[in-house]
Amino acid sequence: MAGPVFSYVAGSSFLHTLDPRAKVISVMSLSILIFNLSQFSHLLFVSFLFAGLVIIAGLSASSIVRSLRPMAIFFGFIFFIHLFFTGGSPILSFAFSPTYEGLEKGAVVTGRFILLILFGSLLTSTTRPALLTSAIERLLRPLPLRRLGTTSFEIATMMSLAIHFIPHLLWYVGQVRDAQVSRGLRSGHHPVAGMLSLAIPALRGSMRMADDVALSMESRCYQGEYRTSLFEMKMRMSDWLVCASVVLVTAIILYT
Repeated sequence: MAGPVFSYVAGSSFLHTLDPRAKVISVMSLSILIFNLSQFSHLLFVSFLFAGLVIIAGLSASSIVRSLRPMAIFFGFIFFIHLFFTGGSPILSFAFSPTYEGLEKGAVVTGRFILLILFGSLLTSTTRPALLTSAIERLLRPLPLRRLGTTSFEIATMMSLAIHFIPHLLWYVGQVRDAQVSRGLRSGHHPVAGMLSLAIPALRGSMRMADDVALSMESRCYQGEYRTSLFEMKMRMSDWLVCASVVLVTAIILYT
């Protein structure tokens, strides 16, 4: 059975064994690159790169594509906003017509968001949540965050909880929807009312889960301070090479 979206998928591929700090830095570099690409052909090239990484990781395409499903409405909204509200040559002869420029801009902007979600899903699918938390904490540790009243461990824990909650929240929304459908609710006839009836119990459930996590952390005397780890992460030569290659290629593309 397929697991929740944005969750770890066990494996022994090269991406699974790569140091999580190298993967976080690589995804950040690729995200900066994607946001600066303005042509659809360039995004298509990045898409082929992503497809190659999915094959290397040994992940199923369906499990990756499923991560886009919760954002489908947002993608459609972004695309149609640019399609109809971008000036240029009209596609149809109507007074309020989409334009060719809007079609291209909508495809580029939507493609950027889709690729960002896909690379984030690839990161969480090939990295255990505990290792991801440790990687973020170690990357932020040199920063003087105590002057801002926080610590790198607190930020890493917060990001880890957010990543951890996404699949559980989506799973919970699915459970609420199935329960409503089994009781005869047909949300397709009234989309707005159906969305509200789904959002309110999902919001209550997510707040209840957050309270449970907070109580659990308090009962374990969580202080948000630096903690040692039984297994310290160590970057290998292959990790440095991958990290340096992605950052270098990103810098060359952006500044040439």
